Amino acid sequence: MDYLVTKLKLEIYKKLGFHIQKQSDVRYLHEQISVSVLHPIGFNTLRRFFDFLPSAEPQFKTLDALSEYIGYASFAKFSEFVNKDENWNIWTFIADFENTNSISSEMLERLIKLKPHSDYIYYISVLIKSFIRRGRVDLLKVIFAKRPYPLLFKKDDIDSQEILDILKIAYAVGGVLRTLTRPQYEKLAPLLSDEYVFKTTVLGFYIDYSNFNGYYGFFINNRLLLDHKPDHQIFVNLLSNYHLFLSGKSTFKAYNPDISNLELYPTLLGRLLGYQIITTHFKEVQPTQSLVNQIVDIAKGKHISVFFIEVFPALIFTKSIDDIKHIFSIFYDDLFETGDWVYYTTQNTYLISSAFVEIKNKNYVKAEHYLELVSLDGSKTNSYYAYLKLFFLIASYQLEKQTTSYRLILSELEVEYLELVKLTGFKRFKLALLKRYF
Repeated sequence: MDYLVTKLKLEIYKKLGFHIQKQSDVRYLHEQISVSVLHPIGFNTLRRFFDFLPSAEPQFKTLDALSEYIGYASFAKFSEFVNKDENWNIWTFIADFENTNSISSEMLERLIKLKPHSDYIYYISVLIKSFIRRGRVDLLKVIFAKRPYPLLFKKDDIDSQEILDILKIAYAVGGVLRTLTRPQYEKLAPLLSDEYVFKTTVLGFYIDYSNFNGYYGFFINNRLLLDHKPDHQIFVNLLSNYHLFLSGKSTFKAYNPDISNLELYPTLLGRLLGYQIITTHFKEVQPTQSLVNQIVDIAKGKHISVFFIEVFPALIFTKSIDDIKHIFSIFYDDLFETGDWVYYTTQNTYLISSAFVEIKNKNYVKAEHYLELVSLDGSKTNSYYAYLKLFFLIASYQLEKQTTSYRLILSELEVEYLELVKLTGFKRFKLALLKRYF
């Protein structure tokens, strides 16, 4: 509103041929308006509008009269024109920014001024994707550089209210990273430096399971050499070991870092504990019950829906379905937290897990209901899509096997499962896991 009022004043000055600087100027404008518009406004109203009297928010009657004076049917029509004009200016600015060979301080200032705009996240994503496709690491360094006023978000803090915006950027950028050849993504390695927020935004929020053997695995392996912050080291060590485990290799190791003085993000803490379930079961060949009980205690007071994202897959791998049922009995409402698109991963994870519980308990109608609610195919470029789809196919196969057992359907599920295993390289998902889970 303030911007539109300022713009209206500028248009009035343009028509008058001079700026309103004294009360005699206001008097002259009042005379011009009185003979030009259908419903003139008072002299004191104009004095308030131009700050010669104490002013408040101008009434629409005033704004309509002034808009009529400069040639518009109403203030609404004036606003519509200004917004279209401003959107065109933004459009050309972003288009020129995409194709630039250097970024000036003036361009950065204008970009920062766009941050309140509702489409800012889209604009910054467009620029990043364009620079990636052009191979312009120099320009990407400017965009991702750590600075007092970050270009991607207002605070360099993943706990801020802007976490959803970071997720949107990560989703958009992760999608284009998937399209790069090895030489193209290797060229981006300098962005892994602590001088830039690339790894904490894009790589931290778009964990691309489908590309552990591609660009994402390359970045993780390089981060193992570069990252020095404790939480960053935990993140990359976990993903590196997860990759080994999911690839079906035996070289994954037990990992128990000291976190007593760290405040880990709930997802990362849950990922660590989920991995410890895996190593306890597969490496140490020990029961996991006491560890699960500890996890339940730790979870209290955490953001439940994101904390358990990696705990549930670990419990499915270890076939600890009763433990999943126990966790649901305590945290069901918190697990099925909804509100926006960010819950794609959590909701699908817990729906699939619920289906496993019901299949084991022979509640096949309920299991079918949960699987019908799974919405993985709504976003196949989601970083968790292929990973969760494999679990979904196991549950679907087991449900079909326990009910109608149609050979054609079982065969189709098997083919899709094997194709995803080949795509991801996740040999941990053996054919026996699909066919003989229960």
